[in-house]
Amino acid sequence: TEKVSESTRKPPVLFQLTSLQKEANSRYGMSARRTLQAAQRLYEGHKVLTYPRTDSSALPNDYRSKVDELIAALAGGSADQGSFAEEQRSEAITEAAKQLQKDGLKNTGRHFDDSKVGDHFAIIPTGNWPATPLGGDDAKIFELVLRRFLAVFLAPSRWQKVVRESVVQIQ
Repeated sequence: TEKVSESTRKPPVLFQLTSLQKEANSRYGMSARRTLQAAQRLYEGHKVLTYPRTDSSALPNDYRSKVDELIAALAGGSADQGSFAEEQRSEAITEAAKQLQKDGLKNTGRHFDDSKVGDHFAIIPTGNWPATPLGGDDAKIFELVLRRFLAVFLAPSRWQKVVRESVVQIQ
């Protein structure tokens, strides 16, 4: 017998500090303090992330053009747009960014919402790309933010779960 069931999962929301800390702990076993320190270094020192001590997981409505620029840069960009150096970005990030450019952004109403933005908006890349490759915790946190930034604008994921049962009769 075979039983097939369909499943769908909505894309995640953009990171705010607590959700970033939970994800870093789940993936890398990083403490909340260690995650905050890395995010703070990425914000203050490298200037590659927006303000990390935020409780908002949305972007202002007028930030759409900036998001388009960031996606173009992650897809490879052109010299005048600036781009995230190829050796510093994973193939998965490049492919996701190219897919978003091709298909357009999904879920924009969910992520661009002035009413959900307080003093600061969600944690996203700034578009100032690292001059030298990041290492250690900084690289891990930056990669998490990049992946989440792209994932939120993708279509919901869909998959099939197949359960097959075979009965064998032994004589």
